[in-house]
Amino acid sequence: MRKFLSFAAAFCVVSIFSVSADAKAADTHTDAVTEVVELYKTPDLDYNETSKKLKKIEDSLKSGQVSIQDMADDVKFLENTRSGLEASRKQIDQELQFVQKRIDALGEEPKEGDKELEVIAKKRAEFNKEAAFQKGRIAEADILVAKIDELYALILNIRNQELLGNLISKRMPLYYPHVFFGATKQFVEFFFDIIKSPVKWYQDLDAGKREYVKSNIIPVSLIVLFCSWLGVWLRLFIMRKFGYKKDIEHPRYGMKVFAAVFVAIAYGVIPATIIIGFLLWMMSTKVLTFGFFGLVLSSVLYYSLYVILAQAFSRVTFAPYNEKWRLVNVNNEKAKRITSALYLSAVLIGISAFLEHIAVEANYNLELDYFITVLSCAVKAFCIILIVKRVLWDEIESSDDEEENEEEDEGLSVAFKVTFFVSMFAIGVFLLSVAGYPKLSAFILNRFILSAIVIGLFVVLRKALGEVLHRVLLLRFWVKTFKMRRRMISKIDFWMSLVIDPFLIVFVAFVLLSLWGVSTDLLLQSIKKLFFGFTVGGVKISLIAIVLGIVSFFICITLVKALRRRLNTNVLDKMDIDDGIRHSLSSGFSFIGFILAAVIAITMMGGNLTNLALIAGALSFGIGLGLQNIVNNFVSGIIILFERPIKVGDWVVINGEEGLVKQINIRATEIETWKKASVIIPNADLLSNTVKNLTHDDKWGRLEIDVGVSYGTDLDKVKTVLLEIARDNKRVMKKPEPYVIFRDFGDSYLAMELRCYTSDIMSGLGVASDLRFEIYKRFGQEGIEIPFPQKVVYLKTDSDKDLKTILEKK
Repeated sequence: MRKFLSFAAAFCVVSIFSVSADAKAADTHTDAVTEVVELYKTPDLDYNETSKKLKKIEDSLKSGQVSIQDMADDVKFLENTRSGLEASRKQIDQELQFVQKRIDALGEEPKEGDKELEVIAKKRAEFNKEAAFQKGRIAEADILVAKIDELYALILNIRNQELLGNLISKRMPLYYPHVFFGATKQFVEFFFDIIKSPVKWYQDLDAGKREYVKSNIIPVSLIVLFCSWLGVWLRLFIMRKFGYKKDIEHPRYGMKVFAAVFVAIAYGVIPATIIIGFLLWMMSTKVLTFGFFGLVLSSVLYYSLYVILAQAFSRVTFAPYNEKWRLVNVNNEKAKRITSALYLSAVLIGISAFLEHIAVEANYNLELDYFITVLSCAVKAFCIILIVKRVLWDEIESSDDEEENEEEDEGLSVAFKVTFFVSMFAIGVFLLSVAGYPKLSAFILNRFILSAIVIGLFVVLRKALGEVLHRVLLLRFWVKTFKMRRRMISKIDFWMSLVIDPFLIVFVAFVLLSLWGVSTDLLLQSIKKLFFGFTVGGVKISLIAIVLGIVSFFICITLVKALRRRLNTNVLDKMDIDDGIRHSLSSGFSFIGFILAAVIAITMMGGNLTNLALIAGALSFGIGLGLQNIVNNFVSGIIILFERPIKVGDWVVINGEEGLVKQINIRATEIETWKKASVIIPNADLLSNTVKNLTHDDKWGRLEIDVGVSYGTDLDKVKTVLLEIARDNKRVMKKPEPYVIFRDFGDSYLAMELRCYTSDIMSGLGVASDLRFEIYKRFGQEGIEIPFPQKVVYLKTDSDKDLKTILEKK
């Protein structure tokens, strides 16, 4: 009863919806006019207003009165407008196709002199008018997109001119004596101003502020001591709980990065937090920020923070006293030398940056600023040369081995060349500042140092990310849930690394280009075009679509293999059919799956499947002209590459030729024999002839050692000795176990055979030779005779007496 009521209720609901739909259809009058279906409505985009706005942006850019912020806003507007135009053009194109289908439905247009029905002629005129209108809108959208590209180029040109104009502004060269001595004198005065700043600051305070300072000396000192003690305690606590573990012999790279983060917190962030707290307290009192001394004190704390963080980063990267936890693979002495060089460089660059900041903020004259900039460039050039020398050239030690000495000499040569060219580069850039281009020199040296830091961070993070992905893929979850084999997981790990690396490299390249002054907003637009699609010769190419197509192809192939395995084990094996039919069904399923995977991949890449007919026609025409043999080998090569009856590295026997597969090309396959001769075999012959693959699924192989013993020998003893010889050989597999068989009764010996397995059939000849050597040795020790072939010859004399002579011949 309940089922009946449910069925009745469902029937009533369907009836009500059907009636309402019919009523709605009756009320709505539909005609095949040029009105566009709601699905293809274009977004609201006023082309006239857009054109006026683009014209206004162009005029402001050419006038030279546009600010940096206005230019950034213009770039954002251009990007949004371009996206809207592309979306609008796509939908207009769909509308045009929709109208074109209506025109095609009317049939061919009548020739001159022929008449057409009035209704059809009217509809054709309406449709052609609509098609012309849509084509005009497409052309207008293309013109606006081209205009946006012109504005992008104009903005890029303006930004480059501004950047180069600031960098190449020339000053009076410092190598002029009067310029040098005048700037040196001003620098000495500036240095003494910094030293005298505390005294001058205290003298400028009124009585109330002096009393406030005196009353707070002891509390502030106690707070500093307490913060120092707290920082030391926190550092010891973090190092003990999360730092380097002495009991772990071989830590993974992920563990190294995890420990390095906490060690950096212990050695860098905790002192930095104390300094930041002191800075905040100093700003809240508003006494220590007074005058030139306030600027000096805040700058000292700020650049001390920079030095502490830089030294902490250097310490955790090279771990000079914890070799097992080092993020970079260098020896202990080199790690200590590099760390000391980085420490010194951080201090020197921090001091020079501190002096530059004070000179600018305190409004000293331009000559002093120029002198300090040149001094800072000299410090940075020295630090670059020192670090490169410590990294590349300070590790060559003498050795007694000639080969090691040759390798060291070669390494020394390369290290010397790199160190020399980097040194020349640093010195040359420094000389630019002396010659009157301090901004250009400082820009190049600063960006060079920052680029080296970014690349170092990228290398460390890439290794850490690879370790995380590897550990995730090795979880038992994948094996238990999806029944994935370790080999498949390793392949997934490889392909994920292959896909992730290009994106990381593009990201690092983007960061480096932005560091060197490239406009990031325009660069993002270019990268967006590169990844999401750009048009070449009427064909739209998208890197993301190509990557997705390749990934979808391999995913489909993997699913097809899994379904084929499941089809074989769960369906075909339980059906009472012939093995040949079962194999044909399985192969047909794989072939259809391969075609579907290829079609899906082409569709994901944006390919047009309608062009396949043209390609097939061209191929058939070429085959008809005499390309049967080439096409046969080509198709056979594709089948070999995907079906993989043989693969590179297999040991095969083909048409009596035995050797190692070196290369599988589209037309032919190359096999290298024992004599290092290359045999080129057409791919069609590989598929049409019998191929013996000794290493198809694995490199296991069975060895058969024939040996003969004399009649009367204890065969149990022979069997025991042979098995002992096989089991004692390290290259003979324990499972499957070796065994001995009694093959036959010979004319003068008993034929025995030792059969065993090796994990690498490529070394089977050497294993068999070792076994034969050992058999000959052990049989002699055990008194087991290996007989010679024997023949019995009868000689008859004249006296009819038979003489029996036994001649033993080898």
